[in-house]
Amino acid sequence: MCSKATTTPEPGCKPKSPSLPCPNHYTHPYHFDELRLGGGSNQQPYFRALVFFNKKPEITDDFFHEHWKSVHADLTMQVQDSGVFLTRYVQFHQEDQHKIALEPLLEASIGSMQIAPYDGCAEFHAESAEHFVSFMKGVYASAHLVEKTGCGTRFVDLVKGYHVMAGYDNLIFGPKIRGESGSDGIMKGDKRLNVSERIAKRVKVEPRRKRKRVEFDADRTGNGADGEGV
Repeated sequence: MCSKATTTPEPGCKPKSPSLPCPNHYTHPYHFDELRLGGGSNQQPYFRALVFFNKKPEITDDFFHEHWKSVHADLTMQVQDSGVFLTRYVQFHQEDQHKIALEPLLEASIGSMQIAPYDGCAEFHAESAEHFVSFMKGVYASAHLVEKTGCGTRFVDLVKGYHVMAGYDNLIFGPKIRGESGSDGIMKGDKRLNVSERIAKRVKVEPRRKRKRVEFDADRTGNGADGEGV
């Protein structure tokens, strides 16, 4: 006899989807089969860390962005063994023009979406978390960057501090990063993508005709019974 509903169904038992936050979690009819539940993810091979921060209140936006992408970037690349511990370093700059460009989106979201309260985000890729930590230890040990009166202490708002996220990229759409050993996601031009005729004319691609809806087969096998893909 099957036990009460759980997110991991017992062998031979169908999950009781209505008890889940999304009732079609197990019964969704996939159009992109590579995204099927239980089929794994397109996890890219690098470790990724995002460091969010703000500029000091008294510093102008122009100075902040110019200094960060020039002097600070140069000092960062001079950190001992940065070329060994890192595989990628990207600066994400958010300026007023970009915030203004998103105003229609914020309005359409009816208050459910807001601009992230940061001025910039430094993105780092490394082969492992250990490599990233080793690099950052070098940053904090650098008298030119963070220690005492280093560059970072002069233009970054240390009262608010730094906020970091770390993890991996699960690539859904677009090509892998050139030079990395990861796998491409769903690619532009894929015939399964929905492209309206109006947009197709603008970007010069073939519009996708309306497809016949594929009904989900609860008895389907192959990537797991009940469409779980496990």
